[in-house]
Amino acid sequence: MPPLKDQWYNFDNVNFKMGSTNQLEAGSAEQVANLVAILKAYPDAKIKIGGYTDKTGDAAVNKEISQKRADFIKGELAKAGVGAQVVSAEGYGSEFAKVPAEASDEERAADRKMAVRFTK
Repeated sequence: MPPLKDQWYNFDNVNFKMGSTNQLEAGSAEQVANLVAILKAYPDAKIKIGGYTDKTGDAAVNKEISQKRADFIKGELAKAGVGAQVVSAEGYGSEFAKVPAEASDEERAADRKMAVRFTK
């Protein structure tokens, strides 16, 4: 198994509403709380946050939306007292989206997610 720092961990249940940068789908807040609990349990850990969008819409706009989503999660972690453990937040747009743009909104929700990578 590769070291923790060499891989991204998808928080598959942290999904954003279509077109939103600050509204999470139902159940997503609990997953953010899980990440907070992990960071509090490992106070020396440092993470990078990745924000993602689905394949619908303009690629440049998607990149901007994903950056705002990553920044939103970073802000939520800061409010929870673990903001110092977030090294950076980056939006990747639809670059790594797997679900076709023609799929249903429910299916595409999986691509409107966040992921973390440990940097320390």
